[in-house]
Amino acid sequence: MTGPTHTPTPPVVPGALGTSIDDLTAAVEAGTASAGRLLGLPELPGDGVWVDIAGAAAVVGVASQTITGWVNSNAPQELPFPAPQRILYRLYWPLADIQGWMGARPPR
Repeated sequence: MTGPTHTPTPPVVPGALGTSIDDLTAAVEAGTASAGRLLGLPELPGDGVWVDIAGAAAVVGVASQTITGWVNSNAPQELPFPAPQRILYRLYWPLADIQGWMGARPPR
């Protein structure tokens, strides 16, 4: 007895991480980054948008592992990275918090 044939789901097409970060950075700079409402995130006042670790990394210009390290160790020492909000098992920041941190950050 034979059943219906199964057509496997095609694998996800991998994208270059650098391209994704560049696209996100361009969207942030252009002011076209999506507000996280479609992701189930709370509405932020005004034109506020949420960023996750990848978004924070794109805005700050560091690797996502650097953001994770800063959050886990309350670093950098001179001005710790803003504390994230855990929403739906992920970490998010209001973009304004990241931008404010960057503005207050001592020059390197």
